[in-house]
Amino acid sequence: MAILTSASVENGTNASSTSVPWLYDLTVDDTTFVMTSSFIIFTMQTGFGLLESGCVSLKNEVNIMMKNVVDVVFGGLTYWAFGFGLSFGRSHMSLPFIGIGDFLVDPGTGDHMGPVFAAFLFQLSFATTATTIVSGAMAERCNFKAYCLFSMLNTVVYCIPAGWVWGEHGFLYKLGVVDIAGSGPVHLVGGTSALVATAMLGPRLGRYDNGLDPMPLGSPTNALMGLFMLWWGWLAFNSGSTFGISGHKWKYSARAAVVTMNSSFGGGFVGLVHSYFLRKGTFDIMDLINGVLGSLVSVTAGCYLYRPWEAVVVGAIGGAIACLMMPLWDRMRIDDPVGATSVHGCAGLWGVLAVGIFALDPKLLNTTRGRSGVLHGGGWYLLSVQALAALCYITWSATVTFIILWIVNKIIPLRMKAHDELLGADLTEHLIRHQGVGVSRVLSALINQQSNEHQIVSLQNITVVGRNTEDQIGEHNSTPFSAEDIQEQSCCSCLNAGSSTPETLSLRFELRLNVARPRGISGETCCIPTGTQHRSKQGVGAARGPPGGAAKPDTPGASPRHTSGSPGGRQFGGVAHVAPCTIVPTTLCRTSEGHLCQGAASDAGGSGSRSAAKLSQAQQHSSLALQPAKEVQVPVEFGFCLRKVQHSKSYPQISV
Repeated sequence: MAILTSASVENGTNASSTSVPWLYDLTVDDTTFVMTSSFIIFTMQTGFGLLESGCVSLKNEVNIMMKNVVDVVFGGLTYWAFGFGLSFGRSHMSLPFIGIGDFLVDPGTGDHMGPVFAAFLFQLSFATTATTIVSGAMAERCNFKAYCLFSMLNTVVYCIPAGWVWGEHGFLYKLGVVDIAGSGPVHLVGGTSALVATAMLGPRLGRYDNGLDPMPLGSPTNALMGLFMLWWGWLAFNSGSTFGISGHKWKYSARAAVVTMNSSFGGGFVGLVHSYFLRKGTFDIMDLINGVLGSLVSVTAGCYLYRPWEAVVVGAIGGAIACLMMPLWDRMRIDDPVGATSVHGCAGLWGVLAVGIFALDPKLLNTTRGRSGVLHGGGWYLLSVQALAALCYITWSATVTFIILWIVNKIIPLRMKAHDELLGADLTEHLIRHQGVGVSRVLSALINQQSNEHQIVSLQNITVVGRNTEDQIGEHNSTPFSAEDIQEQSCCSCLNAGSSTPETLSLRFELRLNVARPRGISGETCCIPTGTQHRSKQGVGAARGPPGGAAKPDTPGASPRHTSGSPGGRQFGGVAHVAPCTIVPTTLCRTSEGHLCQGAASDAGGSGSRSAAKLSQAQQHSSLALQPAKEVQVPVEFGFCLRKVQHSKSYPQISV
């Protein structure tokens, strides 16, 4: 936000009275320009949503978009109620650290109504952006209900420091701190909050089991589309911060747009070069995205105070900081799925300091009050107060965010339950199922865990969860899958009984009873084979599918592949499966030979005997070792399933 005083801005033939705060010193043209910029900035929520949903796994992409909506709904409501007043309130009770007044914004009718509403709308778009920054860092393991409460309270984290630097009562404003469009109060504050939230939540289950390499993106296309949306919105974010086009403002608005673009050129170039040399000739998507976004964040504070070549330098440094800090946070086990801490926090810190180095006094406006940066002979004062401001932003946001999250956690646990996290927030929070995410694999992911169910929340050695892709499967297994491996791992019944313990049995029972059953979960790869499986002497398997769905035979040494089959079925690694099927509560059922087997059933089974009796959970706990079964009759509420199960000798881990 530009620091403009009415006495310093020429408004053509009509000079504003010095009694009007700069925030409301708007002509009709200025008001139109500010409102238009606000509308464009609001579209940045779409960009954040696409970027964040592209960075997380498929099973959480809807949840992250829902959080962005919550940021606008709850964050906007609280900002209208008290946030705007805490930032720009005008009364005799206002203090250098906090504004008082103008709560429940409603200026009434009159000439001042338009400027006040326009200013509020513009500031509202900034406030919701600051909260959205935090949502990406908390992705894939934060309880949605807890996040809704946090979104309401997080308004305080932004609005207080915004008043320090932009409100006429603010102590940083009086010291001469310069921040045109929010590298400090928006991005540095949001990035610091993201760091605290990420540290308090801890890493995602299985995030660092296989090293520090980043997890695969759920949708790289969405991530790149989000970058373009943010790029577009940033032009309004920065050029709109001249707060009008009257007098000489329009000149600096145009300059801000060019400086913003030049900065992104520098950051994008650094991101590509960094990726090329670090990844041996390949170009990583996230390096490019973080390079561009880091440059945009860093140029925001002085977006019309830099010359075009200086903007390239500032952006290049900001992009480099964002790219280099990502792996550093991972080494510290700070799991930030979208890089908000690096992009907004670290690059935002550089953006605040860069003003004290490169800023050139805009003599036609009173933005810097006659001061310039070190490189333009302005001395060290501006850099000193910028450093002080950065320290204030970091201290405030870290402290208040910690307090808010601590309070929220006392009311509603911040962290999702382990089984909810494995199943994905889209399913557990919003009842949305995705193709390509095998729910039965999630339920069987804990099969080899020897921990008590009450300790499962702290487990860090659960198989990495994400999309069921060939690359991920091959990444975690050194040997190819046989047809019976795939069948065993993808079926709902008779999990690996040999490694079961009372604790893991109880946990799986709870998963299916309390998670799968109420939600009517349908697994995509967990049903009965559609044909009879035949195996040659060499162990090469093939599945005969029903008419109209040919099954593709396995190839020795080949990785399992998804191939097309009948309209009602799926081929997976040579074994055809009916989709969908319904996972029901785990039971222990007796086979025709009298053996016990942990079972679940499919609504695709169609028919079967009802003679098998259900056993209680207590009976389940009393069985320390379960025997594999050949014929399993599982009574279920939706039907019965006659299964033939083949156990393989080894049970490779499969990414869910």
